[in-house]
Amino acid sequence: MARENTVRDGVRELRREADGTDAATQAPSWLLTQAPSWLLLQKVTLPDRVAGYVHRSQLMERVMPTRRRLTVLKASGGFGKTTLLAECCRALREQGVPAAWVSLDEQDEPEVLQAYIGFVCQNAGLDFAAAPDAQEKGGGPGGPVGAVVRAIQALDGPFVIAFDEAERLHDPASVALLEFMLQRGPANLHLAVAGRRVPDGLNVTGAVLDGRAQIVETGELRFSRAEVEQFLDPGLSRRALSREMKRTAGWPFALRIARNRIEGGDEAGVGGDFAGNWIESCLFAGLRREDRDFVLDVALFDWIDAPLLDEVLERTDSMHRLDSMSLLAGLLQPVGGGGARRWRLHPLLREHCTRQRFGDTPERFRAVHRRIAEALARRGETVPAMRHAVEAGEPLLAGDILERAGGVRLWTRQGAMQLQAADRLLSHEAISASPRLALVRCLVLGFSGQLDAANRLYRQVAATRPPSGEVTDEAAFEHFVDDCIARGGIAWYWGDSIDSDRTRSLAADMRRLASSPRLDRLTRGHMAYSQSVLHQVKGEFDTALERLAAGRTLLPDNLYMTMYGAFVRGQVAMAQGRARESESQLRSARRIAMKSFVADPVPAVTADILLQELSLERNRMAPSAEQRDVICEFIKRGAPYTVFAAGAAVAIEAPLGAARRDEALAVADELLVHVRNAGLTSLARYLCALRVSVLVAARRLEDAGRAWRDEGLPEGYAGCVDLKRQTWREMEAVACARLRWLIASARFGPARALARALTAIAFERGLRRTHMRALALSVALEEHAGAPRAAEEHLQAFLELFAESPYAWAPVREREVVPKIRTGSLEWILRL
Repeated sequence: MARENTVRDGVRELRREADGTDAATQAPSWLLTQAPSWLLLQKVTLPDRVAGYVHRSQLMERVMPTRRRLTVLKASGGFGKTTLLAECCRALREQGVPAAWVSLDEQDEPEVLQAYIGFVCQNAGLDFAAAPDAQEKGGGPGGPVGAVVRAIQALDGPFVIAFDEAERLHDPASVALLEFMLQRGPANLHLAVAGRRVPDGLNVTGAVLDGRAQIVETGELRFSRAEVEQFLDPGLSRRALSREMKRTAGWPFALRIARNRIEGGDEAGVGGDFAGNWIESCLFAGLRREDRDFVLDVALFDWIDAPLLDEVLERTDSMHRLDSMSLLAGLLQPVGGGGARRWRLHPLLREHCTRQRFGDTPERFRAVHRRIAEALARRGETVPAMRHAVEAGEPLLAGDILERAGGVRLWTRQGAMQLQAADRLLSHEAISASPRLALVRCLVLGFSGQLDAANRLYRQVAATRPPSGEVTDEAAFEHFVDDCIARGGIAWYWGDSIDSDRTRSLAADMRRLASSPRLDRLTRGHMAYSQSVLHQVKGEFDTALERLAAGRTLLPDNLYMTMYGAFVRGQVAMAQGRARESESQLRSARRIAMKSFVADPVPAVTADILLQELSLERNRMAPSAEQRDVICEFIKRGAPYTVFAAGAAVAIEAPLGAARRDEALAVADELLVHVRNAGLTSLARYLCALRVSVLVAARRLEDAGRAWRDEGLPEGYAGCVDLKRQTWREMEAVACARLRWLIASARFGPARALARALTAIAFERGLRRTHMRALALSVALEEHAGAPRAAEEHLQAFLELFAESPYAWAPVREREVVPKIRTGSLEWILRL
């Protein structure tokens, strides 16, 4: 029941996306975009037609996915579910109906699964660009599932998504993705699910009862006598046919083996009710001991190719030997992608052989896994290599493989998804034995927003780090580089204030490493980009763009750098009032994300949140309450400082445009509790400032003053506008909140001093958005102070800036306390 409730909760969250939001559904991770292409393609490529395929026209017509919303093929292994569903999809494609294919497995966590869904739909021809953009429909963070739903809805005809091996999908939130598409997908979306069982939480029964779904089970998938005859041999005697019907019971898997034996002139029988018994008594009947051992060894590989097999098994004829085994015909399945031809054993056969190998000779089981791990590590396939090391019962070897692959540098080379996958394979023993592996865990904890845990572990590791001035030998240098990357990753998620000793030390170390000839270009480029992020949040925009350019010089063809560089340039342009340039950069980044990194939903989500912030600043369509909920859930699961700050501001401030102060305060309270529990010091100050502004808007001045004092926020104007100890976003939020409180408290002298200081620092740093907010508040100040001429001067200054930077949110935000803006110029501004 608890699992079902969890799934229903996930579905409810996903339903918020149905009106145009394409929010990610799981904790963002800095996903690695480039897992080996063959690994991706084997999950998303329509299986080839099997040899000896028998066309079953009536069954195909019955299970054709376009006949209903949901088609379920449910049966035990070997009943041809995959073959039948693949043939349906193949037929649909031949008719011009797009049909996408996803093979599910236990590793399909929500963000991974929805990335695959986006990828396969794009490959099936779905045009995301033709669908309404999230921003045009009211915003909300984006991700593959939301984009898919909108793009399919925009089609004139049907679109099919087929999910194979559904029994391997265990994560309730991943099941919620399928339930969401079933319940809330557009009418022209047709789903097909094949598996040994229906995942818990997918409400197939309800869909069947209301006529939207059909379940096809074992009895209907068995071959009829006529089909068995056609498949085996039309010339088979009646007695022989009856014998095969009795032995196989129409089970396609058993029929495949029977056909192999008949074609080989072997009349051995097929019997038994269970796959294992059948494999041993029939498939392996008469097999030489050495051949059986060979097959059991092959079963331990996730995939095989000739060089890998030969290297691990210390042979030179491995694939030739496999090809010569007629009993494996049709059971050795091709795996898509990669430069070399690759195969894997039929899952049923592989599962049985793996159990047999471990039961017969556990020492051999572990030895082969170890050799596979070493061979894959030499190929640079780090995570698969680690997985085999764990299977070998050698967690320290798994850790050693990750260290050899660069430790935290796996993030810079292959992305966060791969780093997180590697971290899941690290044992406590391996982490305790290696400071470099402990840094991996620190970084992954930071990605998930667990800053307290990340910092606690980092403090333990930091004691082993050599001081930067004492890095002489190569091992110490490598440790130092890893440490700097880990600190940079944690800093992106902002566990420290901008003026902390650790942040200053990090900035100095990054400067040194970005120009170090001892580092490879990729790591130096990463350091340069990290510097640009640090300078951007500090409001040092010229330096940020200069470091970004340096990174692009080191990595001119790196699309990831191009995309994230566009994020930095878009944020700088937004802060400096260049709205069109900002939108262009952010949309460019989003296009790259959706085209080249569809397996990584985080960039698209980042783009949508930053575009939503820009949209709010221009007083365009604000997000709905449901969309704001999605934003909050997304950033709470772990988001970099800029994304968190932008998302929080949108979620808190947008309700104020409609005077929904209680709603804004509830969001601020929720996020503030979260960041305090997570140890996010800088974000706590920032959110407290936003919350104080809401309290002032609600006329709760005593509560606002108390909250200010409790957080220890500065009362003098110098502390409010200090950009040495605050990010530019934090400074803006703190100064504006203090100024609002001073105005509402009729403390006009201190308010004028703060307004002048804020205007000056904004002008000096080129912070056009901040400058315009300061002028709007100055109008409010002078109106309250009874100085209409001064208010008019500030309004005129605002309108001059508005002519270049169409940021209307500031006067809208203050309109309840600024009569002149409310009655006259606001309407003119909004028309523009």
